[in-house]
Amino acid sequence: MSKRDYYKILGVAKGAKSSEIKKSYRERAKIFHPDANNGSKKAENQFKVLSEAYSVLSDTKKRNEYDRKRSQKEPSRRSSPKGWGQSRSDRWGYGFGNQESQNQTRQEGSFGQTAAEDPQPHDPNAPTRGFELQFMVDVDFVTVALGGTILYNYEKYVCCESCDGIGETNGKKCDECGGKRQVVKETNLEVKIPPGVADQYVLRLQSEGGEGINGGPPGDLFLKVCTKPHSIFKRKKSDVYMEVPISPELAEHGGLLDIETLDAVKTIEIEEGTLTGEELRIPKNGAAILWGKKRGDLIIKFLIINS
Repeated sequence: MSKRDYYKILGVAKGAKSSEIKKSYRERAKIFHPDANNGSKKAENQFKVLSEAYSVLSDTKKRNEYDRKRSQKEPSRRSSPKGWGQSRSDRWGYGFGNQESQNQTRQEGSFGQTAAEDPQPHDPNAPTRGFELQFMVDVDFVTVALGGTILYNYEKYVCCESCDGIGETNGKKCDECGGKRQVVKETNLEVKIPPGVADQYVLRLQSEGGEGINGGPPGDLFLKVCTKPHSIFKRKKSDVYMEVPISPELAEHGGLLDIETLDAVKTIEIEEGTLTGEELRIPKNGAAILWGKKRGDLIIKFLIINS
């Protein structure tokens, strides 16, 4: 949280109304705007601080959070107990993209085996569970924000059809699988992306991993969702942010403007006297709140661009 007193910067009381905050910001912004100060670096810095204060106090959610944190005393700093503070990735046990080493480990039977234990004899005819597969998948921004279905292509081990998974035909080693009972096959799968899923979230698709041997169950497929960057939108939790350029004439006189949101084209009203850096919040037009029907907000930041 910023240590700056945003109310003092804007010259308003703590209980000031939104209209007072906007009026004071516009009056001061005209004074410190770089264009009105021949590109003065000092004025530019003052204008940035002013815009920062306005962006917080003009937004109800940000303002409430700012007031709440300022009313609290800073907690004393103490060292965390041992083991605390580990990132999720530090505790994450899956090695994405390293299927071969995992398969080798499983084949060698080293899971849970200590040096003092004798390896158990392996029955080649016993049912064996299929391999678990783990990959990263790139998903476009809008699908991650609102949910949808993607087609995912990957390879996995399946039972050899030539020998029905036995490994031999007519008493001889199967030419198709070389006696290994399985072959690698390309698979296409429709994957449902939950609405509002977080970046780096791992989806578990049961029984979509490698097929089992001797009637054993298939393994699972794990997909880590990696959100593709968008040219316009940026996301913070369930809120989506975008910058919209407007002409000096539209900023000065106001008017209507069509903008593209995540799933529609909306007409918004530009207020008379709009300044660079001002924001407009459109409720329920952001990303979906995870697995729910509610949505966050769309926050538009205006940039005045000379044509």
